[in-house]
Amino acid sequence: MFAFRNHSSTPALQNEGRCLSLAATLVALCLLVPTQVLAQSDAASTSGSPCNLDTPAQQLLAKMLRASSSQRYEGTVLFERAGNRQFVTVSSPIDDAGQGMLRRMNAQADPLPESWPVPFDSPQRACDVAEMYLPTLESGRTVAGRATQRLTLRPRDTLRLTHLIDMDSETGLALSMATVGSEGKMLERYEFASIDYQPVSGREPRAQQQLGYEPGRSVVPGYFVMSEDADRGVFVVSDGLATASIFVEPLPPGAPVGEGAVIEGATLTYTRGIRSAAGGLLISVLGEVPVVTARLLADAVRPPREQS
Repeated sequence: MFAFRNHSSTPALQNEGRCLSLAATLVALCLLVPTQVLAQSDAASTSGSPCNLDTPAQQLLAKMLRASSSQRYEGTVLFERAGNRQFVTVSSPIDDAGQGMLRRMNAQADPLPESWPVPFDSPQRACDVAEMYLPTLESGRTVAGRATQRLTLRPRDTLRLTHLIDMDSETGLALSMATVGSEGKMLERYEFASIDYQPVSGREPRAQQQLGYEPGRSVVPGYFVMSEDADRGVFVVSDGLATASIFVEPLPPGAPVGEGAVIEGATLTYTRGIRSAAGGLLISVLGEVPVVTARLLADAVRPPREQS
């Protein structure tokens, strides 16, 4: 079998978790749940306040993370990465279906609308982000005709990227955000050119009722499994802000082993081919994470054991 390795190697933790079948490789994937993570989850569920967000920067971080799921708005966004500029019209996902709409205005003539889901909404999310990032606050610039406050999220380790966020001073919505690499280079950014807020009905949106933020299995420090599809070998991890998807499949016959990476803006595509006595695996990581994080996520996949 193969598994996501826990960063703690004690035998007791190795026996925890549940194994999931992966038909394509005829092996199982076991996502381990560390004891300390289970204890944190239990404590959070029994307490009205999962953590102490004492500083103004931490409190505005929590406000910003809630704003996207509690505001109804429409606007036009400029999105830049890897030398490419796109204009996108967006409408917020505050409706019965829990879906927002976007249109890529310079991709083609009369572009079709695309749906996007409402963000997670949970006090625990702000706690996780505040633990992995150091938030600082300063005066912001004018964005889309609105006053802002600048929230900077600097990672506390090398497994994350820096984010510069200009928040609407009134609503807390992120009107502009730039993602910065370890050397201070801007990797990508978006900024509202215009935005109109709309009244929200008194009825609680169904989207907020349905989506929750439930971190469970820790596979890399600060990154938890958020969703999994065992049949397809697809797993999504997040630290509350950054997200990465891990894809595990059989290594094609004749394919070379080794690793490769392609970076476009803040998005990394990392692949690694490995061989073992029980067969080969192709591990792919896609997300807004540094290469070192992708390597650790790939390391966390245990190759199939040789059958006795």
